[in-house]
Amino acid sequence: MMKEKIDIQRLKGWIDEIDTFNQTPGEGTTRPVYSKEDMEARAYVRKEMEKIGLEVSQDCAGNIYGVLPGRDRNLAPVWTGSHIDTVPNGGKFDGLAGVFSGMEALRVIRESGKRPLRDLSVNVYSGEEMSRYGACCIGSRSIVGRLRKSDLQSHVGPDGISLFRAMEQAGLHVENFEKEFPRKEPVYASLELHIEQNGKLEAAGIPVGIVTGICAPTNLEYEVTGVQSHAGGTSMKDRRDAYMAAAEISLLAERLARESDSPYITATVGDMRIEPGAANVIPGKAVFPLDIRSIRMEDKDKMLDGLRTGIKEIALERGVSVSESMMNHDKPVMCDPHLREIIRAAADQMKIPAMDIVSGPYHDSLMLGDITRVGMIFVPSRDGISHNRAEWTDIRDIGAGTAVLADALWTLGNEERVE
Repeated sequence: MMKEKIDIQRLKGWIDEIDTFNQTPGEGTTRPVYSKEDMEARAYVRKEMEKIGLEVSQDCAGNIYGVLPGRDRNLAPVWTGSHIDTVPNGGKFDGLAGVFSGMEALRVIRESGKRPLRDLSVNVYSGEEMSRYGACCIGSRSIVGRLRKSDLQSHVGPDGISLFRAMEQAGLHVENFEKEFPRKEPVYASLELHIEQNGKLEAAGIPVGIVTGICAPTNLEYEVTGVQSHAGGTSMKDRRDAYMAAAEISLLAERLARESDSPYITATVGDMRIEPGAANVIPGKAVFPLDIRSIRMEDKDKMLDGLRTGIKEIALERGVSVSESMMNHDKPVMCDPHLREIIRAAADQMKIPAMDIVSGPYHDSLMLGDITRVGMIFVPSRDGISHNRAEWTDIRDIGAGTAVLADALWTLGNEERVE
């Protein structure tokens, strides 16, 4: 049985070792996409993939593919995997659990002496987290054609370096971008294991979640322009304070999300840049991002309508102007029913408790849903904490999820469905 063959100490060793490629040791894990630490971590993963007998390659976006060859290499492959980049001062399980569970699953299958019908590939997708270049899911967006070569030039970081240049500096052959993407070959199915990043599994005492659907993000940036003025010399009624207008817009977004009849919609303002940023100066400009998510597109559209109406009123009342830039307006993805059945059958066969669950966070699977059927396996997050140095998932739960993943990959890898 797969369950007994999973080596959780190997999983733990991989997770601990890759955490050494880190800009902020002792203060959480910081590994931005295409940074020195990210590229060193990629080299480590490639080496470990080769050690367990996988065929390893990399595309021009930096996505890594570790392939266990099948008996018929003309058939579309089955994919698994996740990402290894992190948010600033984040945790060491987000993404990593999915990469290393995929590697361990393929190791167990390979060492069983049996070959699947189809290729099985564990992938590392570049830049899943929202990057300093204003782009997320860089690798998976590239694969499915949502990111174009021209976009790489337009996404520019605060240091003036474009995403295109950052990829070049990382040693990637980005000049081949339009030749490689979007991917032309079919993918039979994709299964991604991930930490839950919520507390539902832990509260239920269940080690495995079968994801039914993935909430999708809409990412916007607002620039509020008022009048910079003296804090003491400008009366309250004469102010055109950009920051106060921005704060009111932020609270409006929160209120609209709270008052929605959907339990899945969220609204988050995670940053605020104020100019000139002095204690005795009324801000003349405020720039902030807004992240809206839901499992239903209509929830997000309804919220955007309410937000835009409210912003017009706030701008008029406060004497400011507000501009909106939309970076992405992604569609939610429902996980494939057949893949969910395979995951459930694997868990039942090994007597591993499992429950259905909706993913609030987005994942690379959200993008891959453009080109193939997707399924996801969740494992519990302690106290529901993620994107934080306190992020923690018990290695035994990762092991249980890996066993389910391995069994499901083996089943999918031997399906003979006509392409």
